[in-house]
Amino acid sequence: MKPFAIALAAFALTTATAASAGEIADKAAEAEKALQSNDATVALTKFREAEEALWKAMPLAVLNVKQISSASGFGIYSERPNHIYKPGEEIVLYMEPVGYGYGADGLGNNQIALYVDLTVLTQSGEKLGSFEKLGRVQLASRSHNREMFFKLNVSVDGLPPGKYRADFLMHDENSQKTAPFTTDFEITG
Repeated sequence: MKPFAIALAAFALTTATAASAGEIADKAAEAEKALQSNDATVALTKFREAEEALWKAMPLAVLNVKQISSASGFGIYSERPNHIYKPGEEIVLYMEPVGYGYGADGLGNNQIALYVDLTVLTQSGEKLGSFEKLGRVQLASRSHNREMFFKLNVSVDGLPPGKYRADFLMHDENSQKTAPFTTDFEITG
């Protein structure tokens, strides 16, 4: 745990604002001290407080974007062997957003709410079309869930054979944060 706590503190000092960097580093140091005293409960509580401060300070980001055949949970998916599709075949994306905010659902739950916009471009960069709020995920939970996945089904029906780029922009409805991400695909005829 010690190397990770040190890495967390170092990351906090280089990426967050001065005020939150101090909070993150302080909580990580408290977690390390509790762990050295064999107080696992306090160590984990302090570590989670450091994680919460880091999460609030970080930008929205989209990790582990994969074109998949299926997904049934966080980290549980079957990746496609390639990004080649037949005309009319649906593209299914798996992604893991991080750094999102939490709202309230009025029932005592935290609420995560994200959506994506899509712009499709040719291989040479010519814009073919844009779609707003193409997909949306909303999750209510008593906890501040960090392991969340977003599965997005994209229909590119009508595109002629060729290579394309899909530029996405994820929006967090609970903050002003956005995160771009891109994936390539090919339609064969």
